[in-house]
Amino acid sequence: MGQVPLGFVCTLVWVCSASAEERLWESSVELGAVATSGNTEERNIKFNGDTARDGESMKHKAHLDALRNSRGGITTAQKYYAYYQLDFKLADHHSLYGRFGYTDDEFSGFNSQTDFTAGYARKLLDNDRATLDGSMGLGIRSSELATGESEDESIVRIAFDYVYNISVSAVFKQSLSSEIGSDSTISRSETSLSANISGNLAMKVALNINNNSEVPVGTEKTDTETAITLVYSF
Repeated sequence: MGQVPLGFVCTLVWVCSASAEERLWESSVELGAVATSGNTEERNIKFNGDTARDGESMKHKAHLDALRNSRGGITTAQKYYAYYQLDFKLADHHSLYGRFGYTDDEFSGFNSQTDFTAGYARKLLDNDRATLDGSMGLGIRSSELATGESEDESIVRIAFDYVYNISVSAVFKQSLSSEIGSDSTISRSETSLSANISGNLAMKVALNINNNSEVPVGTEKTDTETAITLVYSF
């Protein structure tokens, strides 16, 4: 795991400790793991961590997503995706934000990709059943190629986050984002359905789709991931 994802893990651990004292943070961790043996030896491990604090004047949100697959002792997938976003609230559901993101995908053709954006965000829908947040910003993305070369490009980032409370114990979420660059466009989608099992424990089914319009030769443009995980919220 690279330095940036490790830093996010430390941040999440620190925030979890702080939340126990202040009760101002809302956090969750989710884990999914599958291991098979016999004719096929395969291990899949997925970890997600989220923490957020929604204060009167500012909102903090940090996220870490880690995935590792191996088959027959050979690693077939290993990637980390993390971001931190800080929103400065204005009147009537408006805010200004700054966001830093980091991706380390061993099989993407890039050693790593980092991006920073700043812009405007607004809550477009807010009622007892559903919320919809939208944002738009400008920034820069830096991509380090497997050859060691790096490429920088300006980007426009557009994102939407939709949450619908199906019932007291079931929640549907849809997140969409697109980082439109001068050289390439990276789009991400996560569709999930979670249902409470007992207390703070829930089961989650999610479909993630990531697309990069320009990738090194021999690399697929689109990655899809279907996962079933257990989520603990606190």
